[in-house]
Amino acid sequence: MDFPKLETERLILDAPKEADLENIAKILNNEVYSKNTINIPFPYIIDSAKFWLSLSENGFKNENQYIFAIRLKDSQKIIGGIDLGIDKNFNKAELGYWLDENFWNQGFATEAVIKIIDFGFKHLKLKRIFATHFDFNPASGKVLEKSGMKKEGEMKAHTRKGNIYHNHILYAIVNENL
Repeated sequence: MDFPKLETERLILDAPKEADLENIAKILNNEVYSKNTINIPFPYIIDSAKFWLSLSENGFKNENQYIFAIRLKDSQKIIGGIDLGIDKNFNKAELGYWLDENFWNQGFATEAVIKIIDFGFKHLKLKRIFATHFDFNPASGKVLEKSGMKKEGEMKAHTRKGNIYHNHILYAIVNENL
């Protein structure tokens, strides 16, 4: 089976490629991504991008993670990444995404999240998709809300980065057709 290719009005979501590595490293080598996510390191180097590409390939092969590149439809330029980490035992997935800050506040993240939720429900037949964001990043919550997800609560001291504990805001959407 080939990696899925999803299209929206302005975007293509497909497999990250080796040709993307330099652009991925260039985009993510910015401390804002490390501050706003759990897993993106800073500095972000080519080896970090290679690791992400490997995660994508292995996740697809094992059917436990679908990591998509977010591309502009007109140029095929990578501007972000979005994924579903699958929990087969409970038929749910955790959604995560990042977007080149040059494309923030233009609706691209919301467009990609809506499409990935549709893929998760229709293609993967998931019952539940959830996502979290740090409480100091309400813009991410707005993306999730605009995508149809509902706020379910706050998880106090859910993660620790260095010596600082962070609260997470939890959002989810349930597939009512399943």
